[in-house]
Amino acid sequence: MMNSTLAYVQGRRTWFVENLVVWGVDNDAEFLLAVSEGAGSDTRVGILSASLGGQRQAVSFSSLTDSRGNQLPDHIKKPSVVIIPRDRRGAFLKTILGETGFVVAKSEADGPSAAVDLLIVETGL
Repeated sequence: MMNSTLAYVQGRRTWFVENLVVWGVDNDAEFLLAVSEGAGSDTRVGILSASLGGQRQAVSFSSLTDSRGNQLPDHIKKPSVVIIPRDRRGAFLKTILGETGFVVAKSEADGPSAAVDLLIVETGL
């Protein structure tokens, strides 16, 4: 009895999200810049980020609704995102933004947008 209870408590949550429109493109880049400024004997160092290139599409988990009509939670612990293309135009996962979301993109040659399905799995508690 103990093992089945433990397995239930450690169960992983899974969501299937249909028809996400991907418009972000893959030719963007984000740079971190270190800037120093001196005025007299004072010197300051600043860290900046600058985006260059295409359009970045960041998706938060809380903005998605699964195939059953349930809104996804704000935070998903150790998420794994699988992209399932709906047609020949594919998309890919650029990065996971911690427990709150992810960044998706498509090839610029594939036109203005691509529709995909998502399988999101919480892999750790």
